[in-house]
Amino acid sequence: MIRILLSLSLTAVGPLTAVAQSQRPETPDSLRSSITGMVRDSLGLPVAGASVLITPGGLIFRTDTAGRFNAREVAPGALTIGVRKLGFSPLRSQVSLHVGADLALDLVMQRLPQMLAEVEIRGERQCPRFSVEGILCRREAGTGFFMNRQEILAKDVEFPMLVLRDAPGFRQNLNGNPRTVESTVGWRCIVRILDGGFPYSYDPIQRVKDLYAVEVYQPPDIPLEYRHWYWGTSGRKKYSTPCTLVVMWSMQEAQRDLRRLGGQKK
Repeated sequence: MIRILLSLSLTAVGPLTAVAQSQRPETPDSLRSSITGMVRDSLGLPVAGASVLITPGGLIFRTDTAGRFNAREVAPGALTIGVRKLGFSPLRSQVSLHVGADLALDLVMQRLPQMLAEVEIRGERQCPRFSVEGILCRREAGTGFFMNRQEILAKDVEFPMLVLRDAPGFRQNLNGNPRTVESTVGWRCIVRILDGGFPYSYDPIQRVKDLYAVEVYQPPDIPLEYRHWYWGTSGRKKYSTPCTLVVMWSMQEAQRDLRRLGGQKK
């Protein structure tokens, strides 16, 4: 096994102390590359629940209780790794991933100074509504159900709504269109919005491959920026009721936003 030490340039505070890239023997799968990472603070303690964004490609991951993440089948080339977590300075670094290589990262985040006040006033956090950054922000809040691009494609279904068939609170529609799902909780109604509620005159998600990410929220745990969206109708008399909110993100919108996050021209 050949190990190559790489140096990364960081555009935010947060050193990376150890990076190794090992080349796998040539096999039918040797073109697939992967990234494993450890995110910790300046004291060496793991940072759990940090959001990791890999661009281009827009892969989103969340670190586990040990501060680790594992990105498989990543396209090789020049990549940007962004890490965010409440209470820490955002971290951003550039790496070069070789074909068929396993890249190991050790990322260190710097805690933000905390000031104690005699009176603490708490307000709800509002995340960006129309951007990929908003997805990361809402994941940090710890509410909702999320699916990233890899998880979506792994479902191997024909129609976009069926990616939720096995998700908590859903099942394949048994009382109507079998190409969709139905809610099994609350009032059993679903409100679906696209790209944060953008008023499209067409549906940009016709196929599963058009789908970048999915967010699901159950009342009353609806993010502040989406609270005017989750009311729908249920029953034969079409009563106004709080519904399960499904936010679907299209690849066309995500690619524009990811180019912006990666510092590329549109």
